[in-house]
Amino acid sequence: MDVVSVIEQNLSKRREKSKADEKFTIFRVPAHIRQTNKHLYEPRMVSIGPYYHGSASFQAMENHKWRYLEDYLSRNTGNSIRECIFELKKLESLARNCYFEGVDLKSDEFLLMMLLDGCFIIELLIKWNHGFSDVIFDVGWVLPIIRNDLLLLENQIPFFVIEKLFSLLGDPVAAGDEKITLRIAPLIQMLLAYLSEGRQTARPVFKVGEIEHILHVYHHCYVPDRSGNSLSTNSINVKHYLNPKNCFKGRPQSSNRRAPRTIPCATELQEAGITFKRRKTTNILDIKFREGTLEIPFISIEDTRRTRLLNLVSFEQCYSKLNNDLTSYACFMGALFKTTRDVKLLQEKGIIDNLLATNEELVSFFNWLTENSYLDYEEHYLKDLFINVNRYFNSNCHKWRATLKRDYFSNPWSFISVIAAFALLVLSFLQTLYTILSYKNQKN
Repeated sequence: MDVVSVIEQNLSKRREKSKADEKFTIFRVPAHIRQTNKHLYEPRMVSIGPYYHGSASFQAMENHKWRYLEDYLSRNTGNSIRECIFELKKLESLARNCYFEGVDLKSDEFLLMMLLDGCFIIELLIKWNHGFSDVIFDVGWVLPIIRNDLLLLENQIPFFVIEKLFSLLGDPVAAGDEKITLRIAPLIQMLLAYLSEGRQTARPVFKVGEIEHILHVYHHCYVPDRSGNSLSTNSINVKHYLNPKNCFKGRPQSSNRRAPRTIPCATELQEAGITFKRRKTTNILDIKFREGTLEIPFISIEDTRRTRLLNLVSFEQCYSKLNNDLTSYACFMGALFKTTRDVKLLQEKGIIDNLLATNEELVSFFNWLTENSYLDYEEHYLKDLFINVNRYFNSNCHKWRATLKRDYFSNPWSFISVIAAFALLVLSFLQTLYTILSYKNQKN
């Protein structure tokens, strides 16, 4: 085979692969990013999808997957294993193309993995939502870890696989001596209830076929689609840089004046006269700045919240069809927290509850997340807030007023001293004026 034929074959393969690239929804975090916080990207108890498939660390849960498959089949009286595999086979090519990193599993192993993982998720949701007894639920620390594992970027299967297996159950579903009507408890409702531990109040609206995987559902809980168009150019797509055609192009250039890249930290803002207030809302993204007051919703940061926020931001970085609101939020928090003094200030205001080991750990996390995230500062939901905060901060008038208030009106005694000094100054002026006038009268 001559070199021309080799080149043509490679180009043909690349063109075919390029078409499949457009369907990537499940990604691997780049090695240089994940090495610092590797434990926040990797599952601890259950492997879902091919990236951690076959690892000895998850063998115990693999046994439970087989048990859950038996439970699934006992409900599925109208379909056999053969029928399930037949339906999954139709989706195999589409499912493989969802993974950014190629899947080397043979067809039979890949289909078995999808069957076991999909049925495990379905059975977990059914059992948890309907209060069924199960050995997994008897160990208190297991469920929170599994819930966290299902929300990792690298630990996903395509949602259409779960939907297909769920649809094969029919309606109603047999569950021992009772029946579960799936129209009353559809898949999405059960998933939202499980992810929120039963505390989900607002239910995001999903369009048919728009959900990519479980982490995508969770992202919608934080960032509902505001535009009605799933395509967003706000976040920088990792694939842009991995594509050889784009690797030397750099970031897209913004037109008009450039928006600010950051804001001063919390203590600097306070010194400039900006006050902080806890905003009464359950939406952590609902941040407001008006008349010198920065209103920030309460957030509690512990290991689970840190892991989920990191994976949600990573998903935004990889998937171009998302709003970049959580990335914007992370950059905002990273700007506020430069030292532990900033954390302490917002703790005193009741805005943040840090349950990590130290305040230094919180500062390091948000600064690391900011440094390793790409944000289009010309198009993000906090752009106007960044502009207004910086404008207020750079105003000499506001700084002088803040200095006056801090140095002379911070406590009653300072205020009394200022009034006394002012009164003394007025009296001195009046006395001087009286002396001058008296002298003129005597001269006349």
